[in-house]
Amino acid sequence: MNESTTERPVFLSTLPAGPSERRLALVVMLVSIAIFVAVAPFAKVLLAPVPPFIPSLATALIINDLITAVLLFGQFAFLRSRALLVLACGYLFTALITVSHALTFPGAFAPAGLLGAGQHTTAWLYVFWHAGFPLIVIAYALLKNPRAEKNSLPGRIGVAILGGIAAVLVTVGGFTLLATAGHDWLPAMMQANHIAPQGHVILTGTWLLSLLALAVLWRRRPHTVLDLWLMVVLGAWVFDIALSAVLN
Repeated sequence: MNESTTERPVFLSTLPAGPSERRLALVVMLVSIAIFVAVAPFAKVLLAPVPPFIPSLATALIINDLITAVLLFGQFAFLRSRALLVLACGYLFTALITVSHALTFPGAFAPAGLLGAGQHTTAWLYVFWHAGFPLIVIAYALLKNPRAEKNSLPGRIGVAILGGIAAVLVTVGGFTLLATAGHDWLPAMMQANHIAPQGHVILTGTWLLSLLALAVLWRRRPHTVLDLWLMVVLGAWVFDIALSAVLN
């Protein structure tokens, strides 16, 4: 092991994606595609309600996203990368807005949802959630630069992290308030238990935005290991939106 390796830790956000990582990511992506193709024909099949499903799923997503956010904040503290700070805030955003989505979901914690939810609240929070993350990934891709000095954030690390967390809290709080108290200002997403025609348009736009984020990240070479697995995440994100909203 040479001196430079011992002095500077290697992070997934700086480690170039090698052939073995690319092969593994490709295998995971192909498995995801196979599962999607297998279940897509059943996307419109109405199943019996399972009340614990949404709280259980939300809990798993929140824990996963919070752990990822903490790890990314830790890498930002060492590398001072603007791109990493944005991505860390993105994962924190997804964790917190998942909380709002779960609390307002009809039948999860209350028959009509909590937080004063209306008929379209949960659907709009889903849109904010699933459109927000691709936008953040696009910002990450545009900010990342292999020449670290051009991407380094000056100033105190703690202030930057606290500022990012505060910005996420305000954003999630604003979206939640808009989807609840401002419910009547937003276009109708639902008709009874079905998605309204304009809802399909909005959700399809959200789906296309995820594809755009995947394309932007793909074009921003060279890819790191973090970039590679972020593309796998976006692939799963595209399949998730297709199954739960576009095809459903």
